[in-house]
Amino acid sequence: MIESLKNRISIFFKLASNNKKLSTYFLFLIISFSFWFLSMLSKQHETTLKIPLIYSNFPDDKLVSIPAADFVEVRVKAPGFSILFYNLFSFSKLSLDIDKANTKPNKGGSEVFWIMNSKRKPIVEIISSSMELIDISPERLVISFRNKARKKVAIKLNQTISLQSDIWFANPIILVPDSVIIYGEKKQLDTIDFIDTKELLLTDLSESNNSNLSLSIPEEVQCKIKNIEVIITLESFVEQLIEYNVQVVNLKKGYTIKLFPQKVQVTLRAPKNKYSMLQTDFLTLKVDASLISAENSSLDVEIENLPSFIQLQRVYPSRVEFLMIKK
Repeated sequence: MIESLKNRISIFFKLASNNKKLSTYFLFLIISFSFWFLSMLSKQHETTLKIPLIYSNFPDDKLVSIPAADFVEVRVKAPGFSILFYNLFSFSKLSLDIDKANTKPNKGGSEVFWIMNSKRKPIVEIISSSMELIDISPERLVISFRNKARKKVAIKLNQTISLQSDIWFANPIILVPDSVIIYGEKKQLDTIDFIDTKELLLTDLSESNNSNLSLSIPEEVQCKIKNIEVIITLESFVEQLIEYNVQVVNLKKGYTIKLFPQKVQVTLRAPKNKYSMLQTDFLTLKVDASLISAENSSLDVEIENLPSFIQLQRVYPSRVEFLMIKK
């Protein structure tokens, strides 16, 4: 059909080029149509235009029950030139912020709505001030939401951290926050026990570090918190090997005991500012004689009075042999 129309137009122009009367007629026809078209464009017309919509700040804890409208219709009165220009060259959209909409709770969710007459000013800015805005449809634009299921889960740090040889963690790594609320379909939330972070890669670390880290949120799950803070506190330590005598407790009356060896070596680590503590006899090492039996040929060395800020690296030997002697 299109080919047929093209052929007819081609034949018409060939005839017009060969026929002076037809050429003159066609020229006056174009001129007349141009004057008529310009006359129509200069007159006032009433028409309906579509204004595209764009939404922002959809709530993470809710699902849209019915797809939101893509546009509103506005009835305008304007010169034909303005209407033509809008249809050809206007690409602006009306922005609607859900955080700033009116809210009405309902069973199992809520609805947000805008009274569109309150949007006359931004609409006029989109369609041009040369147009007279008569009516906006719908008068009240509504989006219905239903509540999502929610679940509180822990955050799991995905980390690869290496420290310099004389540095250790002064405190456990702190995550702020250490848990989040996630939203989604209940079946999917039931399969999630924690939320991973993106990998934190720190090598040869020597100083305390604070990092912002994004969360790895599974698809179809929403979370209002997107990033967390990771607080790493480090300090220098010193290591020292100290020899301690081993004490015996719960020994039966009428017996003495000889330990082999009598002294054991203890390797300790302490913060540099607590180094002086290592020079004192603050630890107690003991064996419990009540555990002696025919099956036991040695006893475990137990440590007492170890401060929380001092780290026990090694006790050598960790078991000692004994000789029971009856008085």
